[in-house]
Amino acid sequence: MHSKFRIATLQKKEDIFIYNYDDPIIRKGLKKYIISSKCIPFSIKKELKNGAGAYVKNSKIFIRNQKNEEICFLNIKDIPLLGDHNIYNIMASLIISEIFNINKKSVIPIILKLKPIKHRMENIFHINGVKFFDDSKATNVNAVFYALKHINKPIIWIAGGKDKGNNYVELVHLVKKKVKAIICLGEQNEKIVSFFKEIIDIILETKNIQEAVYMAHILSTSGDNILLSPACSSLDLFKNYKEKGNKFKKEVRKLFYEKKG
Repeated sequence: MHSKFRIATLQKKEDIFIYNYDDPIIRKGLKKYIISSKCIPFSIKKELKNGAGAYVKNSKIFIRNQKNEEICFLNIKDIPLLGDHNIYNIMASLIISEIFNINKKSVIPIILKLKPIKHRMENIFHINGVKFFDDSKATNVNAVFYALKHINKPIIWIAGGKDKGNNYVELVHLVKKKVKAIICLGEQNEKIVSFFKEIIDIILETKNIQEAVYMAHILSTSGDNILLSPACSSLDLFKNYKEKGNKFKKEVRKLFYEKKG
């Protein structure tokens, strides 16, 4: 964070610094560092009333421009991407489009046609009322936080891999609220098991992705969501997150055609 603020301190008065108002670390940094550029915030949690910025009100994204005019851009429900992180990115982009006076009629159709990138909250299959999500790109705790937050409960969470020194504290309230079972897919699962064993009754372990998919399927009932979202590196059992995601999809497809047959 220090290095990023260091870049911002080198900006000139005519430059623009667009930032996430909802991040307390950034707000703290703005008080600590001297930034000469014009700071423009965006927020999902708070309606920003003073100065330019982007915010959510009544489930719609608004931009307040340099003239303090409030402009409604689009309804969040119409955005085809899941997750606050995607909403944040879109708001930052809308601020830029407004700065450059790009007509919103040109911007909105593009946003409404956006598609999830591979292995990032991909809703890949529905089997007997159970949804399968490939979020193998989520190799850190923060990414998993957004995945858990934006999937309806109950969730069967497939996690694990090569640990990055993770602290799972920020996931606790979401896991308590939404997760019915955890399947640890990795060579060393002790940390995840130890952390969540007092929170979740069902925690299973495997080193085989086919087993992980079948375990999840056996535990699931109609209305459940099976989420592959590792929170760890995939380098213990796979070349990378892409291979992990692709093998997960392959096993889900096999399961789908078995049930169909």
